[in-house]
Amino acid sequence: MLWIILSLISASTPISARSLIIDTKGYVSGQLSRVSLDANQSGAFGRVYIGEILLGHDSATFVSLGNQPRGLVANPWRFCFEKNEYDEVEDLIGNIVILKFKTPRKSSLLSCTSANELVDVYPANNDQILEPSHVIGAIRTTDPQISHGVEFGRVVNVIKNKNLFNIYFMTIQVGSGGSKFRHFIIDDTDLFYFAIQSLQTAAMVKVHYSDRFSRRNLFGLSSMSYVSEIEMVNQGNID
Repeated sequence: MLWIILSLISASTPISARSLIIDTKGYVSGQLSRVSLDANQSGAFGRVYIGEILLGHDSATFVSLGNQPRGLVANPWRFCFEKNEYDEVEDLIGNIVILKFKTPRKSSLLSCTSANELVDVYPANNDQILEPSHVIGAIRTTDPQISHGVEFGRVVNVIKNKNLFNIYFMTIQVGSGGSKFRHFIIDDTDLFYFAIQSLQTAAMVKVHYSDRFSRRNLFGLSSMSYVSEIEMVNQGNID
């Protein structure tokens, strides 16, 4: 199925390819650092609020490593929510949180300045111990390998796209803190769900990956890093 999807996306259609990332849902983790009334909504309605999450731990800016569709992830990571959710969100300011979100094609939040809409938010559960702690998945693309390696860090963003079937996006914070982030593609469902679990526990992980040359130029990108394994290094450590 994956090669059929990729074959429909050519270098001559970068705009339509990028439009495929609109209808998404996923998870993000980091420090909830700010909530406020969206400046675009300060008029008659005044019901749309915007929040900001600093991805991972001790981050401030965004040094992006590896290819990803433009505008998919940023730091701080912004999201929108309604006025009746303000107290719940504001109570978590300063905490490391897990936020579940969606980016619908037709937003119910008028002209909010972020496409990401809040679904749920809660503190990270770093006391949860997961089994198994190592999942090996499949890389299904036939694109030629350029190189391979292992990256160490925390999973901070996982995204599922409704239009791309089993293609998922993942971002990790490189190392135990700081502003370097690396982006990956996952095309294995078991790895995708394990990435969500490791994000929710704030565990340190090793991500085994294969860099592939994109012959079909997916999203206008010349190469992409595909995940083959995720291995938890330690659990119960959020510092």
